[in-house]
Amino acid sequence: MNTTTSRFTVALSLALASVTASAADGDLDPAFGMGGIALAGITDATGGVSACRPVVQPDGKILLCGTRASGTTADFFVARFTADGALDTSFSFDGRTTIDFSGSGGIDVAMALALQADGKIVVAGTTNADGGATHDDFAVARLNADGTLDTTFGAGTGKKVIAFDLAGGSGNDDLASVAIQGDGRIVLAGTVATSNHGTDIGVARLLSDGTPDASFNLAGKLGFGFDLPGSTSMNDAATRVAIDHQGRIVVAGAADKGNDSEGSDFAVARVRPNGTLDPDFDADGRATIAFDLGFDKADAVFGLAIGPDDSLVLSGNVEVSPSLPTNQDVGVVKLLPDGSPDANFGIGGRTVVTYDEIPGGLDYGLDVGLRADGRILVAGATQYAGDGSLHATLFRLEPDGDLDASFGMIGRRSYDFEHTLPSSQAFLGLALAGDFILASGIVIVDTGANSIDVFVARMTDDTIFANGFDAP
Repeated sequence: MNTTTSRFTVALSLALASVTASAADGDLDPAFGMGGIALAGITDATGGVSACRPVVQPDGKILLCGTRASGTTADFFVARFTADGALDTSFSFDGRTTIDFSGSGGIDVAMALALQADGKIVVAGTTNADGGATHDDFAVARLNADGTLDTTFGAGTGKKVIAFDLAGGSGNDDLASVAIQGDGRIVLAGTVATSNHGTDIGVARLLSDGTPDASFNLAGKLGFGFDLPGSTSMNDAATRVAIDHQGRIVVAGAADKGNDSEGSDFAVARVRPNGTLDPDFDADGRATIAFDLGFDKADAVFGLAIGPDDSLVLSGNVEVSPSLPTNQDVGVVKLLPDGSPDANFGIGGRTVVTYDEIPGGLDYGLDVGLRADGRILVAGATQYAGDGSLHATLFRLEPDGDLDASFGMIGRRSYDFEHTLPSSQAFLGLALAGDFILASGIVIVDTGANSIDVFVARMTDDTIFANGFDAP
């Protein structure tokens, strides 16, 4: 199942790290899991990018989502860990549960997770009832705190399927991300097929019981494109959604320029609570940011963070070579609350950072977090071998976009969990929790069987000097 438009999907083949303990920011915390890493203990997870960032409960327990696959079927997967990194046996007996929407032969892919104020857990993704013969739809489930399906949601089933069907029921509607409003309403965002051109951004809002919210664009759904000038195919895609401090919905992803030689731009839109695009954001509610450095200029957002003033920080992938489409670096953008570039960040609100463990390799910026002192953390992966094997990575940037020289190797750290030889692993999601960084991802645990597990890692992040006066 195509969980985002293929141009913007990063195929990840994956494995994890034994790291020496020290007090430096970014070091794995030996008090968490085994050497700083907690595995879900499965071998049938799927690869690929998702928005399944770790979610920390008020009691310190950590939620994680993924997808388990067997043959032609796949189901949502949710795990919960204790604060010290052990699977939580008060959650579905062994700390793990699966959710099936489509039955035998169907494919259900979990993409994102969110926690309600009452402790209930919302997990969202895409379902396809017969493994590809029909179209995909948005799918969302709600769990009680003990891991059981919540029968007050989805007409007693704990599950809800939402079809946009802008292409007359024949196209794929693939969910990418979920967020919970302050009033408990559930916001879903993804990429939806249209009848006359490619794909658009789809946003849906549900009431607490799972029914469509009629106060949101009348039907509880909104579809829109970025429609860049000259674009003919217009395959726009959504990858992240968040709620800002005024209750507005922010959706990030990629805007198609119209053909393979023109690629795509970073894209972000802001939607008012009533389901209309916000004219106070870049005039029409939509903003695009062009890097235009590489072979076919295919750039896309994968991470989104909102500052305390409703400024936006975006991370993603940027093609940087005019001749090698496989040479991608990490792009970071900062926008002011009105959608204009922050002139005090990078050059014109943009910066590009690279790891390049092999020359001309792939670097991924798959999620972003914002510290209280304004420094920016970007989680992802870097290619370190010609076979595509990956090390997980963290970058830390100063508020002005420069790499933070006090973090790792001039603002960069990579992680090799050494579960296999060669190993491969990637950070897909990021959460900041006090003096710790939590990063979730996928790792190859058996190269012979190509077995993949999901994990959460905990790294130190000294916030004692979070006012910016860090010791040298």
